[in-house]
Amino acid sequence: MATIETRQLNNIATWMRQDRGTDLPDILKGVFFMDGNPFPDDCLTLEGGKWDVSSRTLLVPVFAPFQWTFGVSDGGRRLLNVVNFTKLTYKVEFDQTFHHAQITPIVFGFGLPKWIAEFTMTQLDSDMKGNTWERKNSWFLGLSNAWGYTLRKILDQNRQYTPTFYNVQSKIPSEFLVITQN
Repeated sequence: MATIETRQLNNIATWMRQDRGTDLPDILKGVFFMDGNPFPDDCLTLEGGKWDVSSRTLLVPVFAPFQWTFGVSDGGRRLLNVVNFTKLTYKVEFDQTFHHAQITPIVFGFGLPKWIAEFTMTQLDSDMKGNTWERKNSWFLGLSNAWGYTLRKILDQNRQYTPTFYNVQSKIPSEFLVITQN
């Protein structure tokens, strides 16, 4: 049974950490805000995922402790429970330049076929530092391209606030639901 707690934005740098060492590239480290996400999940870190250097593939367990934040609402709690029940994991496969990635949702241990859900993320930064990514979602053979958003790095790999944090701080909820133990 998962332990769920309410945590605050004002000290996110202290609690949204992963203790596991990783050779994840620095451009993927830090905490990201899902700006414009219509669902009740707000921030994430990729650092708790399993990184394969040779294939540039990251498995991100959304249900893992301190991996993802959810809204303090009925919708946020429902989404958190669905994520935990299905053991939602994202398989993120990057190209050689880390400019673009293909994302496969995995539920109950099975990857969803691309004709059901095809997700991508593309760096928008000209400096290629991984601070801003466009997230696109295509559903059911491309019949719907709904629910995209922009990933914005708000804490860097050293858990220092980025300039972007201060630009989007008013959009970020002051508290979140977080899985703290599985």
